[in-house]
Amino acid sequence: MADDRLILVSGNPNKAIEAERILGLPLLRVALSLPEIQARSVEDITRHKLETARSKGYHRLIVEDVSLGFDELGDFPGPYVRWLLEAAGGVGLGAMAYALRNRAARAQCCVAYWDGAEGHVFHGEARGEILVTPKGKQLFGWDAWFRPAGFEKTFAEMTDEEKDRTSHRGAAYRLLRDHLRAESGRPRTLRF
Repeated sequence: MADDRLILVSGNPNKAIEAERILGLPLLRVALSLPEIQARSVEDITRHKLETARSKGYHRLIVEDVSLGFDELGDFPGPYVRWLLEAAGGVGLGAMAYALRNRAARAQCCVAYWDGAEGHVFHGEARGEILVTPKGKQLFGWDAWFRPAGFEKTFAEMTDEEKDRTSHRGAAYRLLRDHLRAESGRPRTLRF
């Protein structure tokens, strides 16, 4: 019988913590090094990650990718934000914000789920602005530089509940959560 545990493929423990909290389910985290293709679409990157992770033989799994881009720069750095942060850190992101008149930005999360037979893709988005100077604890990616529209706090300053309700990741994982609930109503036993 196939293993029905729900697996999150990610080397980032913070992603696993947020995913479990939003889904309300325990996940088995597997830290596989998945190749991240260079693509302008966060969905293309996520689909490629899913196909690669699927080839490892896991039955039910989740992968994700995120994007953060300035409106004024045509959504750049977008899915390349990871590479910007690795090269220049949040300071590089803040420097880009400093150089722009319009700091409006869009954060996106694409979550892909393999149910053992087919793939499902879920998108979440948060509009806001990228700050020049970080606010809050700099623990997770660019959270201290992104302030969602309508809020005075950055993601890094928010409580877990506020961030889960507001964030791009929260939106994508809520869609996955709804899908899993509908799936569990089908005649099949799920183990979490």
